[in-house]
Amino acid sequence: MLYVILAVWLFGLLLMGHGVYRLLGGADRPAWVHWVLLPGSLVSAMGYIFGSLITGGEIRRAKLMPDAGSGGKGTAEPTTEATTRLPFVGPLVASLVSIVACAAAIYAARTYLGEVVINAFSDNIASGASLPKALPNGSEAFWDQMQRQVSILHRMCDTWGQVPWSNWHVPVFIYLTACLSIRLAPVQRDGRATLTAVVVLAAGIALAGAVSERFTHTMTDLWPLLTYVWANLLFLLAVSLALRGVITLVLMIKGGKKAATTKATKQAA
Repeated sequence: MLYVILAVWLFGLLLMGHGVYRLLGGADRPAWVHWVLLPGSLVSAMGYIFGSLITGGEIRRAKLMPDAGSGGKGTAEPTTEATTRLPFVGPLVASLVSIVACAAAIYAARTYLGEVVINAFSDNIASGASLPKALPNGSEAFWDQMQRQVSILHRMCDTWGQVPWSNWHVPVFIYLTACLSIRLAPVQRDGRATLTAVVVLAAGIALAGAVSERFTHTMTDLWPLLTYVWANLLFLLAVSLALRGVITLVLMIKGGKKAATTKATKQAA
């Protein structure tokens, strides 16, 4: 059951990462979004390229940054165009390697930079505000898990208020984790291959857990990090939705005022 719920959370992470990316810059993806997410884009792209090459694919074009456009906006998203000898297996392996590369980079950042943050976060989730390790078995359990999401956000904000920001490890870890979490979802790639890669990854983890009991204990030890990444993306998604709503409202107000001014000018003429 642990590995089934793990697959559910992995799907959720990819969907939230994709949603945050889509909301950050709207439909036109301004260039600053790509610059801010550059560390995550680099790891994701390198993983995808390596996965394509080991399956016999050929990289035709790899672009991390968009072309310059008017108003400082990019005209395209970061893309990796690859041809493969294996129509479905090639993109599947490439997406799998990309996801694993981002996950490994998050773990490395936690090992070398995030001890202070994760320890503080682990202390805060000791009261039960962590990701559940079982699927809800009824409506009451479902809404309990929904309520727990708010508790997870609360605990994460408490953690950010407690950690020493003067220690450079803290802001660097938080920044890198945010970039890598968003880029867990490969952009401009085969969506079916990406979703299948998550299933394969969860199945591989389940197989490893069945073979080695020690691996199960390792997954339990990594659960606070998984909870932190989930809380991080949940926070970014909420902020992105709020900002997008405010920006849309301001544009609507400006558009309404402009239309009213134009109408008044025509009537005066």
